Amino acid sequence: MKKLTKGVTGSILAGAISCVLGTHAAEAATTQGNVARWVTSAKAIGEAPSTQTMTIAVHLKLTNLTGLKQFVAAVSSPASKQYGQFLSPDEFAQRYAPAAADTAAVKSLLEKAGMTNAVVGPHGVYVSATATVAQLKSTFNITQSLYSYNGKTLRANNEEATIPASLAGKIAYIEGLDDTGLLRTPYHLSAMTGKLVPATAHADALASTAGSTVTPPPVAAALPSPYCNTHFGSGEIAATLSTPADVYGASIPWLNCGYTPQQIQIAYGLNQVGKFNGAGVTVAIVDAYASPTLLADSNRYAAKHGLPKLTTGVNFSQIIPAGIYDVPPADVVTAQGWWTEQSLDMAAVHGSAPGASILYVGASDPGTSLTIALANVLYNHLADVATNSYGFNGEAVGSALQSMYDQAFIAGAALGTTVLFSSGDDGDLAFINGVASGSFPATSAYVTGVGGTSLLLNASGTKSEYGWGTYRDYLADATVNSAKSVTTSGLETTTAYGYEFDAFAFYSGSGGGISLIEPQPAYQATAVPAVLSTTLNLASGYTETLPAPERVSPDVAMVADPYTGYLYGETFTIAGNPISDAGCTPISSTEEYCEQAEGGTSLASPLMAGVIAVIDSKRKATGGAPVGFANPLLYSYGSGGNGTSFESAGLNQVIAPTEPVSVLRGYQGDPTRIRVITINSVPFNISTAPYALEVCGYTICEGLNDVWNFTSLSSAAYPPTGPGYNDVTGLGVPYVPKLIQEK
Repeated sequence: MKKLTKGVTGSILAGAISCVLGTHAAEAATTQGNVARWVTSAKAIGEAPSTQTMTIAVHLKLTNLTGLKQFVAAVSSPASKQYGQFLSPDEFAQRYAPAAADTAAVKSLLEKAGMTNAVVGPHGVYVSATATVAQLKSTFNITQSLYSYNGKTLRANNEEATIPASLAGKIAYIEGLDDTGLLRTPYHLSAMTGKLVPATAHADALASTAGSTVTPPPVAAALPSPYCNTHFGSGEIAATLSTPADVYGASIPWLNCGYTPQQIQIAYGLNQVGKFNGAGVTVAIVDAYASPTLLADSNRYAAKHGLPKLTTGVNFSQIIPAGIYDVPPADVVTAQGWWTEQSLDMAAVHGSAPGASILYVGASDPGTSLTIALANVLYNHLADVATNSYGFNGEAVGSALQSMYDQAFIAGAALGTTVLFSSGDDGDLAFINGVASGSFPATSAYVTGVGGTSLLLNASGTKSEYGWGTYRDYLADATVNSAKSVTTSGLETTTAYGYEFDAFAFYSGSGGGISLIEPQPAYQATAVPAVLSTTLNLASGYTETLPAPERVSPDVAMVADPYTGYLYGETFTIAGNPISDAGCTPISSTEEYCEQAEGGTSLASPLMAGVIAVIDSKRKATGGAPVGFANPLLYSYGSGGNGTSFESAGLNQVIAPTEPVSVLRGYQGDPTRIRVITINSVPFNISTAPYALEVCGYTICEGLNDVWNFTSLSSAAYPPTGPGYNDVTGLGVPYVPKLIQEK
């Protein structure tokens, strides 16, 4: 145990612990796994201020977790006689809730330490409270240091917490001892938006139970392209380049303007489900913060795109903390980024399942409050489907946090909720974290991780779909003469290791890969290739083989590429700039409503939530149970199709194109700035660049293993995504008319 102060003797230390716990040192215990994994990679820079306050939550272990896992396996497997026989919240509490006395003991411990606002969660699974740094240090006998990590200053403990011996083995996780939760980030990306600019003055007061002071929307910061396509392929605008862009050819179409709800419905067969459009199903959207214009924006979007109106108390509701619309100045830009997330989530769910009811659940920050918001949805069974478009960009979380989340997901499965998480937008993270992996919570064995694709939908309704991984390079000496003509000397180039390369840089791509913390679940055993579940790919280019298979994410995928993205709508503060304000509709003297293309796996997850809602709608209408934990069902379908036809199976595999595909992206007002954007993640043809193998694993190939893991690179295997399951798109993309057939 770490000394409280330099030079303190063992007897004095024991006395200090006794005073803290109000008991004898021999009656004290320590937690396990309450030190975040990221701390070992961080740099200590000082001590946290003793008066700093935060929300903490002591999460208790469920009773008979082993039995609960067995129950979930039975009710989630289509082959089981218990399939779909979920528990009610009361039945769950009777069988698996923590002992009431243990929950009371935790509450008493926090209150005696002087912590305020102590609240007991559903079934006693957690106790939350407001605490100071000083109270954390004295109550749990821990340090509270500040660390520099991934460009952030974060608070953390570097030792396990001390708890009363009577609670030994009963605490799953003490959340709030560190700032791990603040590493959570929403997974959305735009092809046409610049940096958010916070407004400088408060908007007019908005009457709401969440408070009367409202932080205004960000200033419009769109950087639109002068040309875009409503479809991909024949009949759409393509530019002929005076000099061909290397392997991407001489004629390249412009990027997508943003697909409409009706186009997405066509792309995945959602236009063929009739009355089973989500009716009778509730989808929960869980995010940090809450946009004050969320419902108004959603209804402007609905009216423009022919969707049903959302009405509070009818098909829309929200659970948000009081005062959430008044964001602290230091958090404004962060909050506004989450507002975009919420607007996108709403548009995606409503557009893919127009008949579903939507529950928006907002948290006061991305930390402990967000965990509590999700826990309340799962343990109270507030929705049939819960979509979550955020994650940790890796798995640098402590084992206790992992266990706490997993037991909440298991509880949700027992109660019949489908839990979806976006898989991330930075590929396999090798060049961020040093080792390729998926991101938690999408790597949890008890959630459905949703990866991303690039969707090329033709005017005829047919499509191509590929694993999403975006590389970008500017055209050199470029001038846009017209939508159909561009003068250029070719792609910009760079030199490295004595070779000249096209200067493609990795921008974004579907998250996915092996988990470093979750073992392989049974449903993946026959579906996931062994090389994906047992191979660690390091940023250095080397690999390590694991002794046992691990969980691999994602499980399924839908469109995520922002360059083939989805239209969504949001309120902005008028920029006063004709470029940024282009296409927006003024709604007051200071604000405007704008629609633009957005992407990221933050789009894929709520779209998949709509797909599950459609399945649930059909099941409920015909006397069946909702899907609940979806993975056993999805893996029972397997990965079908041939990678070119997407209507032959419930889930259709996604493979690489047979030749490179790209789009152009221009900039309004600047005809000399043009980018080539890759659709299939391959910035050069490896067959004509054998030297690439020598330098892959360095920055010149950053993100390449988005779709080419290093094992396939070393053997020059092609194509990279497919056939069958892959760690970019999982089992593949849904075709809903096949998927809603009962198993």
